[in-house]
Amino acid sequence: MTNKTYDEAINNAIAKQYPEYHTALLKVLDDFEQELIIKKVISDGSYENYVKVLTKISNDSTYEVVSDFALGDSLTLNSQRYNYELAKTMKTIPLIHYRNIAQSKSMLFNQRVSEINTKNGGFSRSNYASLLLEVYNEEDFQLPTIRTKLFRFLDPNTNDRLYIYMGKPTQGE
Repeated sequence: MTNKTYDEAINNAIAKQYPEYHTALLKVLDDFEQELIIKKVISDGSYENYVKVLTKISNDSTYEVVSDFALGDSLTLNSQRYNYELAKTMKTIPLIHYRNIAQSKSMLFNQRVSEINTKNGGFSRSNYASLLLEVYNEEDFQLPTIRTKLFRFLDPNTNDRLYIYMGKPTQGE
């Protein structure tokens, strides 16, 4: 057994199976972070600065992040250039090996989205920001896949797709 979380294992697998993609991904994420610094959204790339921004959004869904960087386009081009397939990577790391150690925080995030959506009859931008703070910690935000999720959310030029955990199928009556 391993002490890694599933999210760490996914990121390690990406780095191992797609080293060129992984390097380029880190560059894109660093470039976007620099854009946030230049636009004075954050003063530096510290966890505390991201917590401040997410807290502002969680308290005010209309809080705007300013950016000219096309993060979504950059990520798509990067994936195409290096023939990166997340689904292929995920198949190499069976989740079953991690269930007893640590639930995938990404799966937990999606499950919580579903719960909030059901309870509130919808899911807002401020809910998303609050949930990022609730589920992920400082170490998680260092992982490229989690940074990507955070940056896609912050980027006003990217339509972020949210995959919601829908629960287990039930039998018909």
